[in-house]
Amino acid sequence: MLDLEKLQLLDIAGQAWGKGISPGIFQKPMWTRKESNSHAQIMLVKMEPGITSPAHRHPHPQIFFVISGTGQARLDGKIYELTSGSTVRVLNGELHDFINTGSQELVMIETQIFDIKIDLRKAFGLDVKPAAP
Repeated sequence: MLDLEKLQLLDIAGQAWGKGISPGIFQKPMWTRKESNSHAQIMLVKMEPGITSPAHRHPHPQIFFVISGTGQARLDGKIYELTSGSTVRVLNGELHDFINTGSQELVMIETQIFDIKIDLRKAFGLDVKPAAP
């Protein structure tokens, strides 16, 4: 049974960092689909100095908000400089990666918004195909 009190107030500071997408990248879940039965996920992410995330794509949008540090985001090859307060929107399946160009950790909040149809297929093991015209 879900403990709703734990879902309402999280001790993020006391939570251990988990492995991220690659070495030197770590994450702490703030809101997961499994816990919330929603179509979104929010993570606190940190990257060590000098680390570059692997370039990749998603079929869903992502939004990153920089809390601290400096870096770069590459979206389909275009480079954007990042500082505290920067917001990066990856909305259309762009090839993207992040680079920590600073001497301190790059810390961001990452939000992913999933397609309800994709979630329902995963949740119920359905192979949903559009109806033929």
